Amino acid sequence: MESCAAELAESAIVPEKVAELMQHVAFNLEAHAAWVGDAVDAARQEQAALLSVAEGYRAIATAGFSAAACMRGLADLPPAPHDPARWDRAAFVRWMREKIVLQRALAQLLLEHAEASERVLNEDRG
Repeated sequence: MESCAAELAESAIVPEKVAELMQHVAFNLEAHAAWVGDAVDAARQEQAALLSVAEGYRAIATAGFSAAACMRGLADLPPAPHDPARWDRAAFVRWMREKIVLQRALAQLLLEHAEASERVLNEDRG
């Protein structure tokens, strides 16, 4: 029987990939902030806003990488007995269904954002 910890270790790729994306977006926001510069007040405001958002994205990336590392570190924990009397199957099913809805919504949003990014890239080649 695989331990719950081993299952978590196998799922570490999820927060890791989210972290990679957030780190990449943060880098892009920082590059955009440098591009806009600070020559006029509007540019300074935009630059500050971009850097603030980049900081948030970096925090998400840091948390994702940290969670993935923690999860991978659990791989060798032995299976622990679970008390069947304490398991609320109905609550578990509700939680799992909501998780699936959230996962699919995020996947769809990421696909839509990727398509929008691709359109911008293709328009730029004009």
